[in-house]
Amino acid sequence: MLVTNIYNPTGISIDTIEQLKEFYYSGEGYETKTMKKLSGVSEDIKKILEVEHEIDVDRIAISHFYKHSKPYYPHTDYHSIEKENMVIPLEVIGGPNPYLIVFNQWYGQDGITWTFRDNLEFKHNTATKNRPCDSNIQDATGEDIPEYLYKYLSHQPKHYWFGLSGHAYEFKVGGYIRFDSRKIHATSKLKCESKLGLSIRYYATNI
Repeated sequence: MLVTNIYNPTGISIDTIEQLKEFYYSGEGYETKTMKKLSGVSEDIKKILEVEHEIDVDRIAISHFYKHSKPYYPHTDYHSIEKENMVIPLEVIGGPNPYLIVFNQWYGQDGITWTFRDNLEFKHNTATKNRPCDSNIQDATGEDIPEYLYKYLSHQPKHYWFGLSGHAYEFKVGGYIRFDSRKIHATSKLKCESKLGLSIRYYATNI
């Protein structure tokens, strides 16, 4: 059974947001081909997060900060012990808030990133140079992506998103988005300079 999506635009206090941002900007992150990351696994981070009733600190398996200025590919994050994602927006610079697209479709094996035509490799996820619909994804629609959703994803050709449906959640500072780690998700087109977030993965309970 899949975890139900939860979107709360005001679920995280601004004080916690500011502390997390301070931690990120004072740390030594590392660059990947698509973003700048920093580990969010530490006792200091847990102390910041434990005041938030919406966050189950004891269930955190992995967490990391990420900052990027280009839309990220559709992917999943499930890796055996990781069941559920929680995305906490921390900062949007130089433009309107982007959106996180969480699709209804899901992939039951370990994390995968669909890179369309780009040749890329990732440390944790398997990169595959095709579309989600070209893989063994579950609940594919067999139809074009709906227009209401494609308007957020028009930085890529429409046929790249064939077979997908879902929801667009505003990447709003002070909020959070929770969803099953097996669900395909992607960043909307960006009209801002960059965005910073904290991604938390919870341990699996029952899958």
